[in-house]
Amino acid sequence: MANTSLPPQFKKLVVQKLSTKFRQSTAIETTPFPTSIKPTEVIVKNIFAGINASDINFTAGTYKKGVHPPFDCGFESIGRVVQCGEVAAGKHGFAVGDAVIAQAFGGFSEYQVVPSRSLKKAPSVDAHWLPLDLSRTTASIALAEVVQPKKGEVALVTAAAGGTGQFAVQLLKKHYGCTVVGTCSSEAKRDLLKRLGCDVVINYKTEDASEVLTKTFPTGVNCVYESVGGAMMELALKHLALRGRICTIGSISGYQDLSSWKEESKCTRVPIPSQLLMKSASLRGFFLPHFQKYADAHFAQLVALHNQGVISSNIDPKAFVGLESVSDAVDYLHSGQNVGKVVVKLADE
Repeated sequence: MANTSLPPQFKKLVVQKLSTKFRQSTAIETTPFPTSIKPTEVIVKNIFAGINASDINFTAGTYKKGVHPPFDCGFESIGRVVQCGEVAAGKHGFAVGDAVIAQAFGGFSEYQVVPSRSLKKAPSVDAHWLPLDLSRTTASIALAEVVQPKKGEVALVTAAAGGTGQFAVQLLKKHYGCTVVGTCSSEAKRDLLKRLGCDVVINYKTEDASEVLTKTFPTGVNCVYESVGGAMMELALKHLALRGRICTIGSISGYQDLSSWKEESKCTRVPIPSQLLMKSASLRGFFLPHFQKYADAHFAQLVALHNQGVISSNIDPKAFVGLESVSDAVDYLHSGQNVGKVVVKLADE
C-alpha cells in the first residue's frame, strides 16, 4: 500500500568516516525516495529520533567490525507508516498511518525503510513513547534476565537519571520492591530521581559517593545496574555485598576516547576477577541485540505499566530540531547535562 503524496527525495545523516567525534564523522545527504520496498518492509516518516550514548560507538565502527563508510546511523525513531509492503500489511498487521517505534539502524533520517520485525506499534507519535523500545526495554530485560533483583535487596543504579537509568530506578523500586540508590551529577537530576522514588540519591560531583555508601549500606549493595564504567565500576565493585551481582550495560566514560574497548583501565588496583572472587560475586554483560527474543513481551508489559501510571517516561526539556541538530544533541548527552532521554524532533506530523 502506498501514499501518493510522498516526496521525490529526503535527507538523512550518513557516517562518512570512522570516528567517535560524531559531528566530524557524519554529514547530511539527500537521497532519492525508494521506488520499491520488499514485501516485509515499511517506509516510516520519522517524527522524533532518540539519542544514545552508543551513537558514537556506532560512528566509530565499534559494533560492526570491518565496516567501511558510508553507512546510515541512529538506533531509534518514532513516526508514521507512509508505505507498507504486502506481507508487512497482511501478515504483520501494519497499515499506512500507524504510529510506530522503529529500532533499526538509520533512525537519523527523515524517512526510513524498516523491516516490519524491527517495528512496534505505538499509542501515538509522542516523544514520550520513544524510549519504550530501547532505553526502557534495555532496563526491563537486563533486570529480569541478568540482574534478577529480589524484594528487599539494595540496588545501585549508576547514571540513574539518564535514558535507561531512569527506568531501572522505577522498575527496581516499584516492580521489584528494592531499596534503590542512584548516582547522578547535578541537583536537577537529584530532584528527578527523588520524584521517581529513588531512596538514596548521590550527587558524585558534590558528595563522596564511597563515603555515603559505606555509611548508609555498611554491608554493601546486592545488585548493580551499571552503565558508566571507570570510577563508577570501581565504586560498584568496592561496595558490592557478598554474592552480589553487577550487570554492565555499557561504559559511557570510555566511549569518547575508546578506552572502553581497549585494555582494562589502570585505575583498577585489584584485578576485577579477584575482587569478585573475594565476595563470591558476579559480573555479567548485557547487550540488547542478544536478548531480542524477550523484547515483545517486555514492551507490552512496559506499555501497560506506563498506562497504569506505575512508571513514567522523562524526556529532557532541551529542544533539538532537525537533522542539523543531531550532533548538538549527541554532544549535549555526552556533556552530562541531560535529565532524562534526549530526543530530536525531525518533522511535524
